Amino acid sequence: MESDDDHIDKEWKQIEEEITCSICEDFFTDPKTIPCLHTFCKQCIESNKNTAIDVCCPLCRTQLPPDGMARIPTNFAINRWVQIFKRKESGQGSMSMKCGKCQEDALAITWCVECENPLCHDCYELHKNWKDSDHKTVPITEFLQDPKRTVSILEQAEMCKSHIEQTLDLYCKTCSGLICRDCTLKDHPNGHKDHDFDSVKKVVVEEQEKMKQVTAPMQQLLEQVRNGMKRIENCEKQVDVESETNIEKIRATYGEVYKLLKQQEEETIGKVNTIKTSFKQTLRIKKENAKVVEGQLVSCVNFSERIVANRTSQLLTYNKWIESKVDELTKQVENSRLDPECKMIVNYHKPIEVVSDPVCDVSCLPHFPDCSLSGPVAYSDPVKVTLTLKDITGSPVVNQSKDLEACCNKERDFLQNLHIKEESRGQYHVSYNPKRKENHSISLFWRGLKVNHEEIKVSMSIREYNKLKQEVKIIDKYGPTNRKLTSPYLLAKGPDNELIVRDNRTKQLTVFDKHFRYSHAIGGGNFQVITGIAADKKGYLFAADRDLHCIQKFQMSGEFISKFGCKGAAAGQFHSPCGLVLSQSELLFVCDSDNHRIQVFQNEKFRYCFGQRGAEPGTFDTPRDLTVNNNEDRLFITEKNNHRVQVFSTQGEFLQVFGNFTGIPFKLQQPVGIHHIADGHLLISSCGTNCVLVFEEDGKFTSAIEGTYQGKNRFSYPCGVVMMDDGQIVIADNSVINGNRLVVF
Repeated sequence: MESDDDHIDKEWKQIEEEITCSICEDFFTDPKTIPCLHTFCKQCIESNKNTAIDVCCPLCRTQLPPDGMARIPTNFAINRWVQIFKRKESGQGSMSMKCGKCQEDALAITWCVECENPLCHDCYELHKNWKDSDHKTVPITEFLQDPKRTVSILEQAEMCKSHIEQTLDLYCKTCSGLICRDCTLKDHPNGHKDHDFDSVKKVVVEEQEKMKQVTAPMQQLLEQVRNGMKRIENCEKQVDVESETNIEKIRATYGEVYKLLKQQEEETIGKVNTIKTSFKQTLRIKKENAKVVEGQLVSCVNFSERIVANRTSQLLTYNKWIESKVDELTKQVENSRLDPECKMIVNYHKPIEVVSDPVCDVSCLPHFPDCSLSGPVAYSDPVKVTLTLKDITGSPVVNQSKDLEACCNKERDFLQNLHIKEESRGQYHVSYNPKRKENHSISLFWRGLKVNHEEIKVSMSIREYNKLKQEVKIIDKYGPTNRKLTSPYLLAKGPDNELIVRDNRTKQLTVFDKHFRYSHAIGGGNFQVITGIAADKKGYLFAADRDLHCIQKFQMSGEFISKFGCKGAAAGQFHSPCGLVLSQSELLFVCDSDNHRIQVFQNEKFRYCFGQRGAEPGTFDTPRDLTVNNNEDRLFITEKNNHRVQVFSTQGEFLQVFGNFTGIPFKLQQPVGIHHIADGHLLISSCGTNCVLVFEEDGKFTSAIEGTYQGKNRFSYPCGVVMMDDGQIVIADNSVINGNRLVVF
């Protein structure tokens, strides 16, 4: 356990460190405390001119004043500490000090804790008589042995320079300086009138409170800085960790590449050696055959030379034989192919490459008349690219689907629902949904390395709606009796690409198949006035009835299932419901027209609603129809009376309004039907201007399908509009002029 003496020695050691200059590493001489509150010897700072020290603090780099040390006062408290410490170290006395009351140079023998003053013997006796007897006093030697108490003495018992015998126990607020009592008489003769001063003790208490308030935020700032430093340090560590992780991944990947290349190198060298062995075997056989022929030729030549040299009748005997033998050997030499092809052919490739041109599969796309297809049109349909990969040996690259990835030259998430699958050995199918309908390019990577092939360019054709010429089909009658259509105000598309039409005269829904042939009717006797139709993928059909103020549900076959809602303004009640749309998540959005709001249901149960009557953005005046986009995060709503389309999130948050356009040849007047198509466009019927306008989702005008083309009236009051799965556009012409019909483009 640490003793009291050890504790005091430890505190004196700390004081010694505090009065030691960090530049010269000796006790301070004329110490100067600069604005950053660090202290240095004056001569240490001045001796380092023309360096960074006379510009900024050597510890914290705080900028010093332009005039250097001229206006920086000396820290007298540190000076006195240095003197006292030197006296303590040299053993001079017992750390004595003078009396703080009398005019004599008498040494203090005690310290009054209450008065905070050193007292000599006479002053101490006088102090006991006129002060309260309960003032606590401590022998001066004992008091001076405590470093903390000594600091208190030095800070509070500073002596006046002008009146050495007086302590600076007053503070002049006007001069912002310490003064003694004699200063108030000699230097401040009119002090009570012109200067404001008070006791140091009182002013210190006041300033302490102020300083507490001033310095209170510093701790929070210090914590912020320290936390920031921790975050920086953590970020540094994270950078180190991630860089090391990436380096390891790179090494592992290139290790795999090297391993693959080494394996392929050995396989290729093996093939060369195999070809070499086979080739040399062939040459060996040829060489042996040539030696046999050579022996026969040598024998024949020697024999014929002897016969010719003897000049005997043997020449006549063997001449025919020699001629036949020469013919035979000539044929053998010709058939021996003694000049073989000495060139070894080996094909070399990059490690992995596309060896067949990529093919974009567009067979699943709808056919659009008057428009050439160079790529997918509807980005709800996936783009499909087929690639064949081979390695350096020409062998198919198999079982690499998990190591292959495709990237786009657009933003990172442009390729949505990306899948790479090996269909057969070395043949891979890349399929995805592009985020937007834009031309783009994709590249293929194997374990982070780009496959040796140019970027695969995918062209997304955009249909030019304003170039739709002659209508494809007119439907004004249906059924075996050629029943006349009346007021076909509404259209919807069924789950199997059926066309559903409101026939107002029969008060029922008429269903046509995908070839526009009459199929059957739904709801005979169940309706008064049908004002909204929607069908889901499960084969259910919903119809809104304006006069019955309800929604009815049917099977697509025509069987009635249920109905919900009644007239009223409460949640789940309707007043003339109109347009309907179903989302993939089975949310049913209803235009509650005369309640001027949108209601949302799921499984025939009310979920939430939004909107109120008005003309400003976010409010409605009899909303008529609505549609939802592919991502099901935007709802587009037509208002016939306000001549506009409003855009909301599917949760009811207002996003945008468009309708008052400038710089385009068409106006949006009395919009009724609206339909979102797969390529990201909106088809909006504008009854007042007799056309169907085409917009992008952000409200940008694209084109228009005009009611009049080359002087011919194609439709005169377009209401419902829908695009079928094969790309054909159907417009409900609800006019008396043309006789109520459906126009197909």
